[in-house]
Amino acid sequence: MVDIILDLFGGDNAPSALVKSAVKALDSFEDITLTFVGDENEINKGLEDCNNHNDRIKIVNADAVLTNNDNPVLAATKAKDYSINKAVEELKSCDRDSCMISVGNTGAILMLSMIEIGLLPNSTKPALASIFPCYNGGFVCMLDCGANLEPTDKDLVNFATLGADCIKKFASKNNPKVALLSVGKEDSKGTATMQSTFKMLKESELNFAGNIEPDDIFSGEIDVVVCNGLVGNMILKNSESVGKGIVKKISDTILNNANEELKKAFLENIDSIRKYYSFNEFAGAIVLGVNKNIIKAHGKANEETIYNCILQAYSLIKDDVSPYI
Repeated sequence: MVDIILDLFGGDNAPSALVKSAVKALDSFEDITLTFVGDENEINKGLEDCNNHNDRIKIVNADAVLTNNDNPVLAATKAKDYSINKAVEELKSCDRDSCMISVGNTGAILMLSMIEIGLLPNSTKPALASIFPCYNGGFVCMLDCGANLEPTDKDLVNFATLGADCIKKFASKNNPKVALLSVGKEDSKGTATMQSTFKMLKESELNFAGNIEPDDIFSGEIDVVVCNGLVGNMILKNSESVGKGIVKKISDTILNNANEELKKAFLENIDSIRKYYSFNEFAGAIVLGVNKNIIKAHGKANEETIYNCILQAYSLIKDDVSPYI
């Protein structure tokens, strides 16, 4: 069995709705169990009409929620009965294949992953990795996407290794191309840290393709893009914003001016178009570099996101399943 621990509190959407969508995964996978952590009353509200799965559902009550506006250090003090703390405790104590999914405070998740779960050997820090679709039909892994705002050159090289291992699994890339995100493709571009990282990656055993600029990220030519968490998070959110604006403009133009045949074709394909910018719907960011499987879902995660995160969690454990292929 695969145990999925869910902390669905602290995000923008109602936990009960997210609970309901998570239960749908029990119909898709006969070998998973779900552990919901948080306000028991709110969880039970989402479990109404789900009685046929009670044997694979567990509830762990927690009285407090650490929101994204709270100081993540509060999780380390354990001053309150936070759902994120209890979720990590459940993950830590699980002796079967398991994964934790949380929509909660990113800083707290990363801090607790180091303190309670521990880093992998040779890992310097946990990193948030996101896998995005490329224009050519392939996929790219970008990290860090918000965990480490000022990583060292050693950290960035470690992220490159973690990202390469990740994309090998999810996209069946045997020798993934790794690139460093910079302000230019020339070897000497970037800050002192980036220049040092460039030299270290060039001397490493990774398939290092050099520097790339932001317009190369989704081209499909690169499999792993390495950057600091500040840049990665801004790239992520800016790409989503620009993509959403472009699709809206195209939608308005077609729906207001095109003939019925073109309108119909557009509406039939809009979901496949939307995936190129709506990264929130493409599951969550994977916490790499720690001893257990953890997925950080977006604070705006909706029902579809949570289901996709469970599929992603399952694929982290089962080598023969991938949500990306």
